[in-house]
Amino acid sequence: MPFPVFPVSALAYLWVGLAFVCFFAVRFKKRPRYPPGPKGLPIVGNFFDVPSDYAWITYGDLGRQYGSDIIHLEVFGSHIVALNSAKAVKDLLEKRSSIYSDREQSVMLSELTGWGRNTAFMKYGDVWKEHRRLLHQYFRPLTVPQYHSSQAKNIHRLLQSLLDSPEEFVEHIQFLTGATILDVVYAFDVRPGDPMIELVEKAVRTATEIMHAGVYLGVYHNSLQMHLRHLPSWFPGAGFKRQAAEWKTLVDDMHEMPYGQFKASMRKGHAEPCFTATLLSADETNEDMTRLDEVFMSVTGAAYAGGADTTAAGLATFLLAVTMFPQTQVAAHEELDRVLGRRRLPEIEDRESLPHITAILHEVMRWHPTAPLGIPHRTTTDDDYQGYHIPAGTVIFGNAWAILHNEDIYPDPEAYKPERYLNEDGGLRDDIPYPIEAFGYGRRICPGRHFAHDILWQAIANILTVFKIERALDNNGNEIVPKGETTPHLISTPKPFKCRFTLRFPGAETLIRSAALTD
Repeated sequence: MPFPVFPVSALAYLWVGLAFVCFFAVRFKKRPRYPPGPKGLPIVGNFFDVPSDYAWITYGDLGRQYGSDIIHLEVFGSHIVALNSAKAVKDLLEKRSSIYSDREQSVMLSELTGWGRNTAFMKYGDVWKEHRRLLHQYFRPLTVPQYHSSQAKNIHRLLQSLLDSPEEFVEHIQFLTGATILDVVYAFDVRPGDPMIELVEKAVRTATEIMHAGVYLGVYHNSLQMHLRHLPSWFPGAGFKRQAAEWKTLVDDMHEMPYGQFKASMRKGHAEPCFTATLLSADETNEDMTRLDEVFMSVTGAAYAGGADTTAAGLATFLLAVTMFPQTQVAAHEELDRVLGRRRLPEIEDRESLPHITAILHEVMRWHPTAPLGIPHRTTTDDDYQGYHIPAGTVIFGNAWAILHNEDIYPDPEAYKPERYLNEDGGLRDDIPYPIEAFGYGRRICPGRHFAHDILWQAIANILTVFKIERALDNNGNEIVPKGETTPHLISTPKPFKCRFTLRFPGAETLIRSAALTD
């Protein structure tokens, strides 16, 4: 008698049924309630929704689409959250900063290219706190005035450069910021073309390249890189290691070469007073100088890397704005003439008498913040906000662009209007918030923001005192109106445009030449 087949078939069906039950139980188990965002695909999630360019605009658009100031995406199991309102940023990145201040440790950025040693990209913890304390100590509001003379000296040199070769204005403003920071940090009196300036500019660009469009943020490429990093650089798919090795040389040189050069001068008794001299003098008897050298190299490197590109980008944005909207210079010129009488250049002490210059600076920072998304934060523990779950390890963007283009606070936000910060009497309004978002948030806010604000204010005031910024002309004598385009990078700068620098009055050139000669 044949063996009955029914029990075997029944057992098979039972196993198949159990498999389906288990599959759907896992697949459709109750997920935490994440913030609103586009629906993802199986496995890859929102891989195809993550913006590759101008992410700040995309995240702002998603916020309006879903009617939420907090947006969520998930890519291969990793979470991204964008905060599009000042309230959300304050609630999370400031009030809960103890768990929202970490950095994502991208293999490419933090390890292979060496940026992990830099304070800006360092993991949150005791080492980072030590570095941060030093930066706050030497760049706090009470300390920054000692750097004003260096700022003024290099701004006066900028005016002369703009007078002599105005078509190279981008190079001139880049040199201004680099030279000033090298002077403040190391007491190096550099000139255009100095190899130290070129080294640091190249090194800083590597971070911008790596961070561009989130490609190496570690959100979805990091796990792949963790495996590929063990392969030899010649192996197919490991080409990024060859690029990383080249960039690491630049990054290491940026941190080590100026610091080593300064220490050598200090040992010979030739070093001038500066930020680094103060650091070394405070700990000259410390036996653990090897560790402190690494700390000081990181801190001084952060001081340069954090300020050079962002400050230059801010000044370039100012020039773009007044070229696109030339009529906005009229009131500033009138204010400067009234206060200075066309007899001298402005100084930082004139700030209270020149509210329109301050309004211009604030509007430049709001109109196009140089770091529209900034360096993302990372959560260290699970959290819940507005009924939504934010897992540990989530990459958090504070969307400065969306916040500073909020129509409820800044009507007609795409327009450049310095007057929005002024009352009818010409003074600064106290009901329009200062665009602090341009400098970051919480414990990760830029420690050099007071320094950056002062050098930008002085540069804008000095340029407008002696120059009228006008649009360039084509071969037919017609004005060339800039399109107002900017780059999609971590540090977003204006794309190339042309403008003219016209002396405003007969004695302007004398003021420029005399100031540059005196310094």
